[in-house]
Amino acid sequence: MEFRQIPASLRRLCLLSLPALVTSFGTVNEPNILGQHNEHEMVTRLAFQCPGPKSDGTCFERRSLDQLAGYHLDFMGFPIVGGGFNGAVGAPDTLDPVPEGPVAHCDDADFVAIPGYPQNRTAATAALQRCVDHLRVRFRQAWVSAEELLSPEGAIRPDMVELSNPFGGDCVFAFPSLQNPQSGRAKCNVIEGFGRALHGVQDFYAHSNWADKEDPNQPISDVNPPGLARTDRAPFVVDLGATGPIPEDQIPYNLSTGCFVINDKTPGEGDCAGRVTHHTLTKDHGIINLDGSFGSVGPDTPRSEAVPENFHLAVEAAVAASRDLWTNFRAELRKRYGRVHSDMMICSLVRDDPANNCHNHALAIALDKSIASMDRRADEVGLAIAQALTGRLQFDGADKVTVVEFDESTEVNAPWTGPPVSKHQVDQIHVPDSQPNIGGGLALGIDEVINAFPDSYTDKGAVVMLTAGFVHHTWAGDTLLQLQRARAKGIRVHYGCINMPPVTETELVLEKKWQECSPGDGVIPAVLKTGGTFSFINQRHNTKSASHFATLILDHGLTGVDDAGEGETTRLSPGIVPASMLGASHPTRRFSYLAHQGESVNFIVTDRFPDAQGTGGCYTWTLTTNTTQEVISTRTLCSDTEQGTFSLPFTAATPMELVLTAEYEGEAEGSSEEQKGDVIFTVELETDVNTDVAEEDIMEGDNIGATGAHVPGFRSRTASTDGSVPASTSRTGEPTGRGHYELR
Repeated sequence: MEFRQIPASLRRLCLLSLPALVTSFGTVNEPNILGQHNEHEMVTRLAFQCPGPKSDGTCFERRSLDQLAGYHLDFMGFPIVGGGFNGAVGAPDTLDPVPEGPVAHCDDADFVAIPGYPQNRTAATAALQRCVDHLRVRFRQAWVSAEELLSPEGAIRPDMVELSNPFGGDCVFAFPSLQNPQSGRAKCNVIEGFGRALHGVQDFYAHSNWADKEDPNQPISDVNPPGLARTDRAPFVVDLGATGPIPEDQIPYNLSTGCFVINDKTPGEGDCAGRVTHHTLTKDHGIINLDGSFGSVGPDTPRSEAVPENFHLAVEAAVAASRDLWTNFRAELRKRYGRVHSDMMICSLVRDDPANNCHNHALAIALDKSIASMDRRADEVGLAIAQALTGRLQFDGADKVTVVEFDESTEVNAPWTGPPVSKHQVDQIHVPDSQPNIGGGLALGIDEVINAFPDSYTDKGAVVMLTAGFVHHTWAGDTLLQLQRARAKGIRVHYGCINMPPVTETELVLEKKWQECSPGDGVIPAVLKTGGTFSFINQRHNTKSASHFATLILDHGLTGVDDAGEGETTRLSPGIVPASMLGASHPTRRFSYLAHQGESVNFIVTDRFPDAQGTGGCYTWTLTTNTTQEVISTRTLCSDTEQGTFSLPFTAATPMELVLTAEYEGEAEGSSEEQKGDVIFTVELETDVNTDVAEEDIMEGDNIGATGAHVPGFRSRTASTDGSVPASTSRTGEPTGRGHYELR
């Protein structure tokens, strides 16, 4: 909830006046007196920061994360004490009118199985139950408040999600008497409830012996309780949608948190005499870096000072548990409000401008089932790609997905999500006998997108076309008409042109080469002008082409509202040959690849002007390393004046990100009017390593690049690299977070 009765400066002053009441992972950045390094903020940022500017639903964009995690201010490297904002996760440590009590931090559930210990297991479990019950109330506060994010029709209410208004863009979290769903902006209310619950979840690992280890040089006692050294998560502090007593089998017999009093020390005094104290067990203080590494531990944390690894273990457990809590919260929203409304709620929480960026999507996947496609098994490749793509849409970024199949005719095969759609046929568009009705497939796909959301499909719909193409490249007239229609309607088309392998005995004996898919004259630029992507797909190089093609689409932006922007860098993958366009209005294109140590790669650039795709022009190619900015090679060529294909080979001595940049230099000298316009080209990657293995190695490595490399401390949000094709596109339940996109 929000309040504005107390000035920020006064709240900070009050906070500093009561350092002893701050009993958790640190909330403020004051290492000298309080010994705090804003640990709650850093744990929360490690759990929820996005690797790029846009959220996929599992992470929070910058301003939204500020509200949850808070932020701190430095001056010339020195912390401004009380500067910044505590965020929702720090709210239990701030004055409203006093910090929340031990139940908010999971204190007082202490127990050691030694003779004469002042508190038995039953009493310790009762204290733990009080903490969990408190966190459940906060969790409920969050999901109840979420109802106010949307109108009854399911549209986002802009006034309830605003974070940039001039009267205080940051959320301000309220006195207990004001903590109800009717107070303040709904987004702030939800974040507060979730953040206060998150605080306790994180503190459980800092204040308990669940993940830590005892001092091996001291006997077990109230000043050195046993450490459980568990690597799993405690289910009772993340399953906050549960009710009733914590199941007995979830509480280890030797589990302990610390007894807390104002005069917190080791050994305990007063009510904590002879007991494990908060001071004894705490792992609250230490330096946490946003790459997942650590600095110094402490001060005044005996448990971490005796075993420095304990602070690391507590932080890593808190980060993982924070993500688990967010997964469970999303599942709770879906249970309470249904998938369509809950997806909009989730989007409104993680996106900074949800009023403009959160919309229902419609996706039609058009699969070529013609005889030619089936003969070459291109239909199987197309189905694998469709499954890979829909399997990645965990967030229901496509709220309605329809499958369209076409050969000489077209029909809706099945609605994969959303309300049932009856099978029907559309007027057949004329194509030569036995040829795939690509234009008809596009027409039906466009119709399905429009029918899904008749009043709001513009920039929120896409058609993914998967075909082996035409036998003759001139049979594309109807396809071009439908691409023009899609562009006019604001519907993106992503075109996967599946290359054909030799399959007949004669072709194999004669060692025939793979036959490149023929999209038809002028189709590539027409596809790109819808805002979508065009790629040739070849399974011979890599068994993960389906996953790579899905990644290409999602990185680029499935629909207009998901657009990556003009400055996007296209990640290259073996087996996927993306097309791109250069011209005066878009003069630069960039491509990247994470090279394995010792890997020899070859970038093959093909000008598509000779294939009746685009027009002539001159452009310069530069291959550099992203880490050192070293120029490896450069080349300038002009369409129709030089060989249409050239190579840029390189061998990587160390793991590195290679960046290939194309820059438009203007029209080729002597170009006719028909040859002036946009240059169309493709970029193919060849490599001498088993990319199925190499990708896994790179993904487990260090942060070696800025356009997709793994960063320690973050979950991977890149494509799944297991090479498998999902057996089903059913999305019942909540899939695991790793390897999925949640789009809005």
